[in-house]
Amino acid sequence: MTEYRRLVLARRPDGLVRDDDFEMTTTTVPKHHAGEFLVRVCWLSFDPAQRGWLDDVPSYLPPVQLGEVMRANGIGKVVASRNADFPLGTLVSGTFGWQEYALCNGSGGVIPTRRVPAGVPPTSALGVLGTTGLTAYFGLLDIGRPKPGDTVVVSAAAGATGSVVGQIARLAGASVIGIAGGREKCSWLTQVAGFDAAIDYQNEDVRARIAALAPQGVHVYYDNVGARSWMPCWRILRKAPVWYSEEPCRPAMQQMGIRQASITSTPCS
Repeated sequence: MTEYRRLVLARRPDGLVRDDDFEMTTTTVPKHHAGEFLVRVCWLSFDPAQRGWLDDVPSYLPPVQLGEVMRANGIGKVVASRNADFPLGTLVSGTFGWQEYALCNGSGGVIPTRRVPAGVPPTSALGVLGTTGLTAYFGLLDIGRPKPGDTVVVSAAAGATGSVVGQIARLAGASVIGIAGGREKCSWLTQVAGFDAAIDYQNEDVRARIAALAPQGVHVYYDNVGARSWMPCWRILRKAPVWYSEEPCRPAMQQMGIRQASITSTPCS
């Protein structure tokens, strides 16, 4: 094969993403030099963060540029290599983008290219063992630090990050309440993911349900959505919340009379 397909950003979306925001192009498979290896992309993850990467605004990552391959994490197989750490046939994970082949050197990118551990289902490296799982693990255990007997509330609890947060919290000995939209998601949380309780924000009064389920208050609130969903938990938090960025939250926190505890690093970045 001398050419391969890739999807590049043709224009910046206005609202919902459309098919014609992207353009299918073909290009020549690049030659790999000393220290490099060529990956055939087999699986791609589709994450909410990708929508934010399409907007030309300051963020934790530069936006995807017009004409650039759409950024995405993926799993692939090494099909040519001049790098002893990544021999032919190795399954790897990395930020490969929406393309059939990616040229790598083992470093750089949003996520450095890494081997998929033996015995691990490849797609797990895009979920529970990928960025969403790492965000859940370090955000909860390094920042939230739940103790046995604590009550943990998780918003967007049926999502890729929230569902892992709740399960880790249970393993830490905490009681876990998940907030999700719809009865089907809430049933999955309690019957499959092992949450102690679930609140359907589409059909229930979230504030009243939290008060009923956590009469002694909430010890850790793991927020995945922001905005008004904070409010019911803020009023009954048993300790000061910890935020990655203090400025967007300062006015609301001052209004609520909550004392802020800030941190200076983001282990999940």
